[in-house]
Amino acid sequence: MYHSNIPTQLDYKSMKKNDWIKARTQELYDMLPQTTLAEREQYTDIRDEIITINMSFFGYVAKNQYVTDPLVTYEDKLQSALVNFCDMWAKYKFAPEYRTDLSFSVFFKPRLSECIRRELNTIKYSLRRSVCMKAAAQLGKHWGQVTKEDIPKVHLSHQDMMTLEAIFSTQNDTPYVDDGISRTKTTPADYSVSYGIDTIYTEQYDELEDLIIHEMIEQECKLSDSYLLKMSEMYGISYQDLVKARPIGEEKLKHQLEESMYIKEAFEAETGFGDNSDETD
Repeated sequence: MYHSNIPTQLDYKSMKKNDWIKARTQELYDMLPQTTLAEREQYTDIRDEIITINMSFFGYVAKNQYVTDPLVTYEDKLQSALVNFCDMWAKYKFAPEYRTDLSFSVFFKPRLSECIRRELNTIKYSLRRSVCMKAAAQLGKHWGQVTKEDIPKVHLSHQDMMTLEAIFSTQNDTPYVDDGISRTKTTPADYSVSYGIDTIYTEQYDELEDLIIHEMIEQECKLSDSYLLKMSEMYGISYQDLVKARPIGEEKLKHQLEESMYIKEAFEAETGFGDNSDETD
């Protein structure tokens, strides 16, 4: 039996569970003032009930978000989703700054998925320390002070350079050369676009191709023209801009997948994780 101290106009018993969850979520958000985000965030009782009735949604987001760290569990991703939701929950249906015609899942799914990815796609501490110490030795600084801006300044092996790039999740515009191989990021010159604060990905996606990557991972395939058209209608994004961003996203995802395979191998070599050291004859 559902019980809440917050009044409702809905008939819980006569509705299907999923329909009730959607309607109740919208009803709760409609109770929030349209003054400031700070004032909306004070209604923690509404926030907590929204979390409670939508727990299956948060579980779905956590289950379907891929991260590169092999030690990250479902519980880690679920906790990340919940913590990040608490940081942004009041923004949904806040008319002065955000769209109000989006569903709860459409608004939060890409945002939370991106938060999980950024928060948990990390490199094991020992591996990060090891490669950053090599870079720091050349830079004359403490390994903890190494930043992504230092990458073009150091000369390490190809594998260490790949690891250093992965640590800072960066694609360098300045190429580095190792074993005669020059590597750089390429972007079509005609691709340049920005959108207002009311779009769904504004605060969580640095570039439009990151949204393309998110959708490819969710769909587990490349995006067709018809799917881009659906995205255009759903998110209010120019279809032509999505078409331009698609090949960039595909190449970026390919690089990330190749990179994650190397990270896993390097992690196992560094820590012994995944070997047969525990087996006995």
